[in-house]
Amino acid sequence: MASWAEPGEPREVLPEGVVGAFRLLMKLRLLMALMTLLLLPDRLADPLSFALVLGVAALSGILVRGSGAIAPRVARHPLLFGLDMVGSFAVLGIGGTSGPYLLATVATAALAGLLYRWAGMLAVATLQIACYGAVLGLTGGGGDFQSVIGQPMLYLLAGFAGVALRTLLDEQQETQRARRAAEVVTAAALERARLARELHDSLAKTLRGIALAAAALPLWVRNDPDRAVTEAETIAAATEIASREARSLLAELRDDDPGRSLAQVLGAVVDRFERTSGIVVLGRPEPGIELAPDARHELVAILGELLTNVERHARAGSARLCFTSEGDAAVLTVEDDGVGFEPRPLDELAREGHYGMVGLAERAARGGGTVRVRSERGAGTTVEVRFPALRPDAAAVPHGAR
Repeated sequence: MASWAEPGEPREVLPEGVVGAFRLLMKLRLLMALMTLLLLPDRLADPLSFALVLGVAALSGILVRGSGAIAPRVARHPLLFGLDMVGSFAVLGIGGTSGPYLLATVATAALAGLLYRWAGMLAVATLQIACYGAVLGLTGGGGDFQSVIGQPMLYLLAGFAGVALRTLLDEQQETQRARRAAEVVTAAALERARLARELHDSLAKTLRGIALAAAALPLWVRNDPDRAVTEAETIAAATEIASREARSLLAELRDDDPGRSLAQVLGAVVDRFERTSGIVVLGRPEPGIELAPDARHELVAILGELLTNVERHARAGSARLCFTSEGDAAVLTVEDDGVGFEPRPLDELAREGHYGMVGLAERAARGGGTVRVRSERGAGTTVEVRFPALRPDAAAVPHGAR
């Protein structure tokens, strides 16, 4: 039997909101079936009637629990919906058209609008009105306006509500899709700007210095051979620095793989550090926390620098890492048991040519975060880095395109 789904609609996966509404309506039907069991004991004295109502209640429970897999199948195969509807009206015949199970059949009309939109909903509502009329005639229901006109009209009204809900959910999904596409474009632009800044701040300046020194080298060769030797050594050293800077940039790009979660990327940095340094790092990042593209990159780079400091300067035997969320913030803490030092103001460190902590603070500021350092000589060092965390719904957006 052909589906009533509109052409072009994905046939394998229903939007999450539609599945959630399907589950809610099935819960309502389960509740009505249980109320029928509780409120109509005299009519359920027949074992067959009792088994039928109990079976519909059990089926409703199954549909609630398996809604994620079942709802798409029902949407693709209206025959399943029709068979289920026959069982529902059999229960309505047992409970009567004025009984509590009437609301469950009305919910079925809303479900038809939700899954099949206008064409399917009108077909189902028409069939429901016919089934209702048959049940009313067979059970000898009242002939008042409410029984004959009012209650059947509930099927059309509920069906219209289901269609309206589906339209709203589709519009919401389209809005989210457009927002995510815009965020991907923005992330790509931010990534290009970041790469340009990194190249300008490191590699480009070093290469410019090499070029200037190389341009002056012939003059020194002619006028001062000893100075020429010194300049040549300087150029060689600068070239090695440029090579390291290029490797560092490439390593950062490999580390910050946009296809992996932030916790996975940070964990990979820690694992590589343990393999190369032999220093044990206790703790691993908490999963499920994501940052904006710029902040994400800076945090990955900051962690690499902090671990390098633990190896080169702290003379630590072990370190401890914690990456968790605190309110709207993501907090990375790296603690070591090394020699420690006396913290000093950043401007004072910069004047003396000690740029390590200055660089960390600048990286954090570029990503909208902060760095706080606690240390004492002989008592180790603790560095806390704090960035604004993304909302859970934004965390699903790709982190950028390279």
